[in-house]
Amino acid sequence: MQFFDTISLGQAVEISGVRETRNGSLVLQARAARGGNVQDYLGAEVGKPEMPVVRVYRDADEVFHKDSLKTFAHKAVTLGHPAEPVTSRTWKDVARGHTGDEVLRDGEFVKIPMLVADQAAIDAVRGGTRELSMGYQCDLDFTAGVSPTGEAYDARQVRITIDHVAIVPQGRAGPDCRIGDQRPSDDAKTMRALLPIADRTVRMKTHLVDGHPVEMSDAAIIAVSGLQKTLATAVADNLTLSTAVKTKDGEILKLQADHAVTIQAKDKEIADLKAQTLTADKLDAAVAERSAVLDAAKPVLGADFDTKGKTVADIRRAAVAKRLGDKAVEGKADEHVAIAFDTLTAAIGSTDPLAATLAGGIQHNDSATTVGDAYAGMCSNLTDAWKGPQHQKAA
Repeated sequence: MQFFDTISLGQAVEISGVRETRNGSLVLQARAARGGNVQDYLGAEVGKPEMPVVRVYRDADEVFHKDSLKTFAHKAVTLGHPAEPVTSRTWKDVARGHTGDEVLRDGEFVKIPMLVADQAAIDAVRGGTRELSMGYQCDLDFTAGVSPTGEAYDARQVRITIDHVAIVPQGRAGPDCRIGDQRPSDDAKTMRALLPIADRTVRMKTHLVDGHPVEMSDAAIIAVSGLQKTLATAVADNLTLSTAVKTKDGEILKLQADHAVTIQAKDKEIADLKAQTLTADKLDAAVAERSAVLDAAKPVLGADFDTKGKTVADIRRAAVAKRLGDKAVEGKADEHVAIAFDTLTAAIGSTDPLAATLAGGIQHNDSATTVGDAYAGMCSNLTDAWKGPQHQKAA
């Protein structure tokens, strides 16, 4: 991560050992940076908008690392912070001097030699503008921990590279070292990212975002790829949950339908049971019907017919079968048998020949004898036809 930052040591006497050269330039020694402290930033300032405040640890091992200390040498000295990093393109516009190469560790500080050659910057130093603010780049390692002094932090600075050293009227108040611009208000702990430059050292690569190629650094690609993976997982999980919900909805609808069918079947059973339940009126009607059927069936079945355990339909079938034969009731519905029974019993005692025949039932005769007698009679009549009617035999 690249930053355009300010570090204030909070003491106006940090620039010391000033001497003037023959050409009017100032040569001095200065404490330019501090290590081992924890600084607070707004989460939005360090790419963590979900965190209100991010505590950043300036690890002394990183601040005083040999690779980091080398970057303090031969850097531009500016009067105030420039609007973008100092390069060969911007040097002549912003440089007011430069640092030397004898960079040393002085306790918890970094000590550097400086040459101030610009008259406006010299006048500012002589007028009391004597604090320094470092412009640098670094990466943030978001691994939480606790500093050796017991301060908790959310991230630590790594790979610190100095861009320039700015002379400022006043850094941040007190001994704290904070990243930000020249002494912002107490509630505006700002951090400005370095502006893009043509000769930046960060190698950019192409990464697809929603099907569109985007130029990104390796770190950005890693971060975006992680977010894309998380999003893809979330989409897949959501699809799985949606499918599961649809399946459960189908199961619920089926259960509801089955339940409705079961309720309808039970309602029918209840209705049938209610219909079969004998009320006082139904009981009286059943008794009267049984008595009437028994009275009508006695002439056919006889007084010794056992009616125990037999229903009204059974009695009717027995009476019809006795008079008309078993085939008259086999496979016939109770309603059909009831009609035959009523017809049969109504004919008993009637003077109507058909009714009498029905009441008498089927008469079984010896068919051979009957046919022979009829044939003999017919022959006799033919033989005696020439005689008078008084001489003919009844056929």
